Amino acid sequence: MSEDGRMRSRFRTQVRRRSGSLSTFTLSFSIALSVALVLFLFITNARAQTEYPRMGLSASPDEYVNTIEIVPGEDFTLYACVFGPGPGEPVGQPFTSLSWVIHQVCCGATVDIRDFQFNPDLDNTGHPLVGVVTTTATCYDKDSVLLATITCNMNNPTPEGVLWAAGPFDASYDCQGGNALFMGMAVTINADGDALPVEESRWGSIKAMYR
Repeated sequence: MSEDGRMRSRFRTQVRRRSGSLSTFTLSFSIALSVALVLFLFITNARAQTEYPRMGLSASPDEYVNTIEIVPGEDFTLYACVFGPGPGEPVGQPFTSLSWVIHQVCCGATVDIRDFQFNPDLDNTGHPLVGVVTTTATCYDKDSVLLATITCNMNNPTPEGVLWAAGPFDASYDCQGGNALFMGMAVTINADGDALPVEESRWGSIKAMYR
């Protein structure tokens, strides 16, 4: 074969190799794009499923009120409740069993429970600071649920107040025996006359978890 023929042969071989590489790259890119699209749709759907009913503390038994002003040294009342995902929305999660607990989140003063009364329409075992299991004989489906009325007192109140929260601590169950999922709720307790704006950098991110 002449030198010119050999050069043409090598050129055709290189073109075929490059064409094969380009096809492989195109196929790989298409697969990667498809996988990325599936992941995007999965993540978007997962985010859409994170709006759950809320279970925790409120300054009102009828709707979620996240702040209470108290008189230092005097008792005040908070409520353990279950509300819908947003203001005015029903719970939308029938249940047969709930597990919930109160815990102090932030910052400064502490809160004592003087007394508490469970909702007499529900069966309850435990203590709000240790953990409560609330059960029903039949499927319980209400727009909102009062779990307990809690009489409290704050020790050594500070200008920053205290963020007190409640939420799930163990599994809760729907009427089919599956897991019932809930978000927590918190209340900011401020001493009357001493409440000052709290620096966002100190506990703003903690508050945001309960919005």
